[in-house]
Amino acid sequence: MTGRENMIWVDREAKKIKERNLPLEWVDDMKTPSGRIHVGSLRGVIVHDLIYKALKQIGVNTKFSYVFNDMDPMDGLPTYLDKNKWEKYMGFPLYKIPSPEKGFKSFADYYAQEFIEVFNSLNCHPQIIWSSNLYKSGKMNSLIKLFLDQAEKVREIYKKVAKTEKAKNWFPYNPICEKCSKIGTTNVYKWDGEYVYYRCEYHMVEWANGCGYEGKVKPINENGKLPWKLDWPAHWKVIGVTVESSGKDHMSKGGSYDMAVHFCKEILKIEPPDAMGGYEWFTIGGKKMSSSKGIGSSAKEVSQILPPDIFRFMQVRTPIKTHLDFNPYGETIPNLFDDYDRLMNSYFLKIENKLPKEKAGEVQANFARIIELSEVSPLPKVRILLLRFRTIVNLLNNSKDVFEFFKNQKGNPLSLVEKNLVEERIKYAKIYIKNYETRQENKTVDFIPNDLQKKFLQTLAKSLKKLKTETKEDIKHAVFSAIKENNIKPKEAFTAFYQTLIGKPFGPKAIDLILQLGLNKVKNIIDI
Repeated sequence: MTGRENMIWVDREAKKIKERNLPLEWVDDMKTPSGRIHVGSLRGVIVHDLIYKALKQIGVNTKFSYVFNDMDPMDGLPTYLDKNKWEKYMGFPLYKIPSPEKGFKSFADYYAQEFIEVFNSLNCHPQIIWSSNLYKSGKMNSLIKLFLDQAEKVREIYKKVAKTEKAKNWFPYNPICEKCSKIGTTNVYKWDGEYVYYRCEYHMVEWANGCGYEGKVKPINENGKLPWKLDWPAHWKVIGVTVESSGKDHMSKGGSYDMAVHFCKEILKIEPPDAMGGYEWFTIGGKKMSSSKGIGSSAKEVSQILPPDIFRFMQVRTPIKTHLDFNPYGETIPNLFDDYDRLMNSYFLKIENKLPKEKAGEVQANFARIIELSEVSPLPKVRILLLRFRTIVNLLNNSKDVFEFFKNQKGNPLSLVEKNLVEERIKYAKIYIKNYETRQENKTVDFIPNDLQKKFLQTLAKSLKKLKTETKEDIKHAVFSAIKENNIKPKEAFTAFYQTLIGKPFGPKAIDLILQLGLNKVKNIIDI
């Protein structure tokens, strides 16, 4: 496979980036740790991790970092924090607000460390960069001065690109107020080449009140920061970022990225990073995430619903331009496991050198590639029994021995890898059953089989009664013989089968379901 059209999305993007032939491709992502970081932000981390790894695998010199913008002000109070205790910090830089729990340097550090733990568990290990450290170290000083010296040009870009008119005495810098310590309420109205002159405004923003103090300060180190739309490209230049994508809300015409591109080219004199056109949102049940408002679910909470490799798989298989919505209720999770297992089979074909030829082989190779990029723990080097999640759920719901079932299915004792997989899937099946399984969903309460479906079920019941052994092959033969004998379409037959047995139009493999419920029980139910 040499053509881009035969690659999955991440490999196509990596190949395109490689063609630039830069001495170093620095991949980066950023987030403001203003509260529990929500699961939607994991899409950015995984997208950038995938690009970094794909570049590395094709011989590109590359680095991967993650910036926490902890100099940003607290501009929204998380709903899960006590307003009486925390409202006084609105407008403070996040790195100067105390941590909600002991053992952390700051508010920002507390929520950032929780997020780091989550994305590390998904096999993402970027270099962590703290924005406050870049400012403290003086690395941002020359760029702050550059933007202040060219304030008129900055105002022109705001007007031209964002259609925002800035006053002639507006300057692109937010000092930390020397009296009240807020950064979100200060407004610079004069720059003399050495000092900025500012007011801490009472009503500049809706989410915080300034103290009215007026003063002057040198715009260096941690005395303040650049506004976000200049802060972002300044980070790119200081770090050396060459690849950074973003959610589509930042990628619109006149948006943050568009502004940053103009600042890069017209003032910083650098090429902006390749944003790959931006990426679509990752939502939960259709809701976009917000860290401070508590909308959706936190990255930590959602990451506990699925095993890390399945969660990562969900992200890897979804192209960067495709909106990913995850609704954990109903059949979503069992279907996701089924999809993973199906692609795992392609991976096994690849390591066994059994991929089919031509187009079919290309498709299977892409499936195998998705599995390889979804790796968290080392992938097995030999084929193992794929222990179906949906089957485990049904076994647990019917109080059956899961290990014994799969041992009988295999015909041999389970290997250590298979036993560990069963244990992991039992753990997540119990979470699914307790919180997300909706057994009545899609159930037809008054399902009445038609005459042909009745004949099929009766034929199957008779065939099952005649069985002398309960092997999978014998049961399979009985099922498909009943379909053939009654000349019924398989879909119509299986709909009647599942509706009669479990009240839904679909379910685990018919043979597995019969074994799970027990032959005698099935015979009695379907003999209508």
